[in-house]
Amino acid sequence: MEKTRSDDQYLTRRIGGTTYKVKVAFSETGSETMEDKILRMIRNEVVTTGGICDTMDVPQTSRQSERSA
Repeated sequence: MEKTRSDDQYLTRRIGGTTYKVKVAFSETGSETMEDKILRMIRNEVVTTGGICDTMDVPQTSRQSERSA
C-alpha cells in the first residue's frame, strides 16, 4: 500500500452504493491546463469507445442539490 503524505489531497464522492476516493496530484513541470486535460480525456474516450455514446444515470446523493432550494 502506498504511504500517505500529509500534503496529499483527496476528493471523496459517494455515487449510489459506491464511495470513490480520488487522489489529486499536480505536476510542478506540467504545461497543460485543467481545461486542456479534460478536453484531451474526452477526445481519448471517444477514440477508445469508437464514438459510441450512452446516457448516464443520475447519481444518488445523500443531500439535496443546491439549485433545487
